[in-house]
Amino acid sequence: MSIPVGEEYMDPNIGIGKLANYQNTQADSALVEGTIPFGSAVQFSDGVAKVLSDKDFYGVALAKEYVPELNGDKIGTYIDKEMVPVVRRGVICVRVEDDVVNGEKAAANKATGNFLPASPPTSTKTEAIGRFKTTAQAGGLAHLEINLP
Repeated sequence: MSIPVGEEYMDPNIGIGKLANYQNTQADSALVEGTIPFGSAVQFSDGVAKVLSDKDFYGVALAKEYVPELNGDKIGTYIDKEMVPVVRRGVICVRVEDDVVNGEKAAANKATGNFLPASPPTSTKTEAIGRFKTTAQAGGLAHLEINLP
């Protein structure tokens, strides 16, 4: 017997920092300075990538398939001097800090590297960087579509 409604049995969010689909996706690589958690907003300057704090939004850290943690939460991070793939175009699964709605403009929080609605504007947010493609509650995962040059 087939499963009539797959979404009742599976979470459509496959994991933080994972691609939601492979259509029209582009990623660049950069050298990590410090640590970058999977699915975090990234800035790039002087040849290195860091979690977004004071520069322009560069992209989202793509999760790798293997994580070394054997116990506890599988958070996943890139460590100092490791190469990180940064998604610049595509749809990626990210953690949201506030409730978001499908189609709403997205911004990145410069204090945490997570994502939230672009309005209302605040000094700790970037300008709109893309759009959410799914609806999610605060602390959950949403699909973020970005298309950067």
